Amino acid sequence: MRLFALGLALNVLAGLDPSSAEGLASDATTIILGSNGTITLKGNSSTSEVILDYGANVEGFPTFEIISVSGDTSGLQITYSESLAVLLSSPTSDGPLGLAAAMDTYRINNYNITEPTNKTNRLIQGGFRYQKLALLTPGDMVLAKVGVKPSISTTPIASLPGSFQCSDDRINQIWNVGARTVQMNEIPARSIPDFWEVSSEGSLVHSLAPQSLSGVVASSLMDYEIEFDVKPIAGGFSFSALASTLNDGVYIWCNIANGSISANSGSSESADFLAFATLPSNITVGNWYHVKAAISAELISIYFGSTKVLEFSQTYAFFGSSGLGAALGQSAMFRNFTLASPAVNFEYSAQLTDTSFLPDFLMGTNPLAAAVDGSKRDRISYAGDLDVAVGSTMVSTVGVEYIMGTLELLGSSQMTPGFFSPTAKIQQEPYSKPLESNITGLIGYSFNMVTAVANFYQYTGNTSIAKEWAPKVVRMLDWADSQVLPSNGLFNISNPAFSGDWNYYDPAQSGVVTKFNMVYAYALQSSLTMLDDAGVNTTTYRSRLDALRVAINTHLWNSEPGAFYISEALTDSFGQDSNALAILAGVTNSNHTSSQVLSTLSELSTPSGPLAFSNGTVAAGFRKLISPYASAYHLRAAFAAGDATVANELLHSLWYPMADPAGANYTGCFWETLDANGGPGLGAITSLCHAWASGPTGELSTYVLGATAVKPGFQEWRVSPLTLGLSWAAGTIPVPNGGIYVAWNATEGQITNLEIKSPANTKGVVSLPVCSGGSTWKLNGQAISTSNGTFTVDGGQNIVFSLS
Repeated sequence: MRLFALGLALNVLAGLDPSSAEGLASDATTIILGSNGTITLKGNSSTSEVILDYGANVEGFPTFEIISVSGDTSGLQITYSESLAVLLSSPTSDGPLGLAAAMDTYRINNYNITEPTNKTNRLIQGGFRYQKLALLTPGDMVLAKVGVKPSISTTPIASLPGSFQCSDDRINQIWNVGARTVQMNEIPARSIPDFWEVSSEGSLVHSLAPQSLSGVVASSLMDYEIEFDVKPIAGGFSFSALASTLNDGVYIWCNIANGSISANSGSSESADFLAFATLPSNITVGNWYHVKAAISAELISIYFGSTKVLEFSQTYAFFGSSGLGAALGQSAMFRNFTLASPAVNFEYSAQLTDTSFLPDFLMGTNPLAAAVDGSKRDRISYAGDLDVAVGSTMVSTVGVEYIMGTLELLGSSQMTPGFFSPTAKIQQEPYSKPLESNITGLIGYSFNMVTAVANFYQYTGNTSIAKEWAPKVVRMLDWADSQVLPSNGLFNISNPAFSGDWNYYDPAQSGVVTKFNMVYAYALQSSLTMLDDAGVNTTTYRSRLDALRVAINTHLWNSEPGAFYISEALTDSFGQDSNALAILAGVTNSNHTSSQVLSTLSELSTPSGPLAFSNGTVAAGFRKLISPYASAYHLRAAFAAGDATVANELLHSLWYPMADPAGANYTGCFWETLDANGGPGLGAITSLCHAWASGPTGELSTYVLGATAVKPGFQEWRVSPLTLGLSWAAGTIPVPNGGIYVAWNATEGQITNLEIKSPANTKGVVSLPVCSGGSTWKLNGQAISTSNGTFTVDGGQNIVFSLS
């Protein structure tokens, strides 16, 4: 353990790197320690604060032991952050995180310590590397066993089912960090605790953001009333109005501690003020009150009993639902909640005195294992993120149960026309029938659902998946075909509500959008094998794919930059992901080649990685940011096109700086977004452990080891490595009934030795360079020959090809 002095009142203690700590397991007795010794805090002194550095991100239930106390120790505050810079500069650290009930809302916990004790938090702190302990009162305190009880698997990377190593340690680190990123976002079933403490008296809420009432009807309300009883216990309470499914709306804060009531935009008290009033002096803590709010898009009125305490209009939110909560450091008891909207004949009520209501607000435990987007935030399942994470998962952790759970959640959210909800909170039960709704958002994610499940089927060969999903995929693809314009054969977004994409901070594009046409083509192409195996006649879908490819090339190509443009509204600019998808979906052809597209995409390059969109989009309101998500498709396209130069540039400019342990914001995981200088792209809230950034792990195993499934489940496979300028590589790709082990050596980019071990009862095709200059290939010491460099082999044996 090392001690670093960073100032008069700041120490940093180096802890354990959880990704390399042997023997760690996710069980009730495991603690990842931030410090191996005792920690002494002396209030109002140079040792009143200590920061623990875990070396890389951890997540779970914070825990500590108080050895001794003296004086006033009521002000122990513990703060968490993925980033040291944010921890030191932001009063709320990298929170609050009000989007879901899958983690503690605040990154700050306050404790009133009066005697020696053991403490373990009731709720999970999502991913953090740093933990600040501060004694804000003038006493003395000695702590020990400060750490976290992990809520996820902590299997060391070297012990995962999948593996990858090569002659470049930087690429090895990239693969490892991607695997850890996947692992950090795999949430075991029933591992999330109840968000509230419920008793026969009511529901106790302490420092938690309101979670809105869920459901298709509730989330779209525009005119309704809520009523509830509340007993403020410490400071005050809060509730939300017109809040989205991510709890973004109007936040009402009854701050009884200072006699005020205010309205804020967002999901917490830290957002911008919308309105303010003084509360009557007779409203105090410790008493029960009946609160009523009349809520509409035009006007919000709030009453304590019959007394109106606040009325205001706003233009921030126009539809949504409501939930109850308490601001940082505040707590309250709630009971008898009702929400009624006569306009749509909707009513909900719950006494809040038993836990049966928690699922209605998605505040209970998670019924299924699930893969989420980020360890810190949002801790929600997204179809777009899953599309990247499937490949990285299946070559590393093989978290089949997490993918299956996520597919069940997201798949159950298919709506009657055929498209899907783009997200699912992991506390929700899967829906039993298609949702009666004619609208969704982030339409590209509905296509991502198709490619994700098709890719998963290719890895597993599980025919039950094909049979279950084929009807869903058919409905989605048939709906997409119904949106194709007869005039040009292109998929068209006529309702702007369907638009938007992973880059939610940029202007949404509607009408004919290149990205949506490309991802539609990719979904058609990816799903054909699965549909065939499920007994679907795919003739129509193959014809649609051919026609769509022609239409895209005819109408969406801009010869000036040599790329497919963004949309009919932005024809002078191009996007990274849409053009990468053109390569992956077989859209590029002899006139608009893959090499030409990759060359044009090089114009996006910066020393920190490629920008997601060309410079021409800035005038249209796009931000100049770097997206590991868009770059994941770029990397896959470079590998698919056999372009080692582009693949190496992406790996070393974008992903290695994130994977470098010496990096300023290293977390042992890959990030959500980067700015043009290579820092966290969205400020303090940036997720520094985001599954959609894990793409290189899947692509390195797939293309550098070179083992791919010719038939689903690897009953037939191909090994065709791309050397990437490396001198050797080795690793295992897990497959049903075992794994395919590949190891090769290369000289000046040409493979000279290749070893393969594969499961019995499989067969494979091995592609090797055609010999020249008198050299020959040997198979297990026996000379062999082929005119095209391909060899057919049987599984279940150790196969060694050597060049002599």
